[in-house]
Amino acid sequence: MSLLNQVLQDLEKRNAENLPEQLKLSNLKAITIKPSRSYYLPFAILCITGIIAIIIFTAQKTPGTLEKPDIAKQSIVKQSVAIQTSANVIKKIPPKQPSVPEPVHSINSPISYGMLDSLLNSLWGKMYTDNTFGTINIYKAQASKTIQTSSQQIGSGYSARQKKQPAKIKAKRKTIRKKPKDQTIKKPSNKQKAEHYFLLAEKQQHHSDKQKNLELAILLNPQHINARLLLTNTLLQQGLTIQSAKLLDQSLVLFPQNLQFITLRSQLFLQQKQAQDALNILHLIDENYVQDETYLSLLAAAYQQNNDNFNSLKTYQKLLNINPQKAEYWLGLAIALEKQGYPQQARNAYQQALDKNTLKPVILSYIKQRISILK
Repeated sequence: MSLLNQVLQDLEKRNAENLPEQLKLSNLKAITIKPSRSYYLPFAILCITGIIAIIIFTAQKTPGTLEKPDIAKQSIVKQSVAIQTSANVIKKIPPKQPSVPEPVHSINSPISYGMLDSLLNSLWGKMYTDNTFGTINIYKAQASKTIQTSSQQIGSGYSARQKKQPAKIKAKRKTIRKKPKDQTIKKPSNKQKAEHYFLLAEKQQHHSDKQKNLELAILLNPQHINARLLLTNTLLQQGLTIQSAKLLDQSLVLFPQNLQFITLRSQLFLQQKQAQDALNILHLIDENYVQDETYLSLLAAAYQQNNDNFNSLKTYQKLLNINPQKAEYWLGLAIALEKQGYPQQARNAYQQALDKNTLKPVILSYIKQRISILK
């Protein structure tokens, strides 16, 4: 512009007078120089190349650099690249033995990109076009899917290992064998020994061997009732009444309410014509609450030997209520009725005993004699 002004000034000085009015400097106007259209072409080429470069960088899943991004933008880009590389590493890991890097989030939760979107929008603004953001969102969605699936695989592999680990521990526990402790053999107690000798005596047939084993059983366990009863019967079978009587007296001291010991001892007293002693033994228990046939028969015989006809009559009536087919009971009732002064009832009782036809011939002849007398 300075060169043009100088030329104009020279022309004005030389030809100021000769120039027509139309060409005077005062009438001259500034000519506007229009820019040539040749400048638009390189500018358009630069813009197109820039846009293509942006699209290429976004297509390669790496955020492009725009006009010297600052440190914050570079850190965000590095984070996105690190996420992509971690996703690729997770894909290559085999599912059986996953080696999980140390992620920021937990293994089972997928990584979210909400924070990354907010930072990109706040820092970059509207520098990218809608298509560019569309490609970035697609990249984020693909990355989130890959990371989510890989995290699920890692979680499933981790849970499977956790489930398998107790089984391995259990298997190891099964294989472990404890050393056997020194177990001292316990000696059998006296009760066990007594039971052993009692079982041996039950199997033996010889009275002498049976008697020895039963005496050992009672010596080891004086409370063994079955051994005492079996020994008493064994002694009675051998005719050893005195020894059996002593054994029964000892047993009654230990078990005064035992019905079996009472009946056996009273039977021995009745055999020896000791009716009062038999009654004393039989009265150790209350006769009103006893319905045992053996006990009542011995009690009726003891009353009859002791000339207690009233109690003998009542006892035989109890026995006939229990077993009316027993001829001995009808005979005992007939004797008690005859002594009480009831001849007709006594005759009927004698006839009942005769009709049973189970008594010995000597007793039957006695019954016929009494019937003939009481007519």
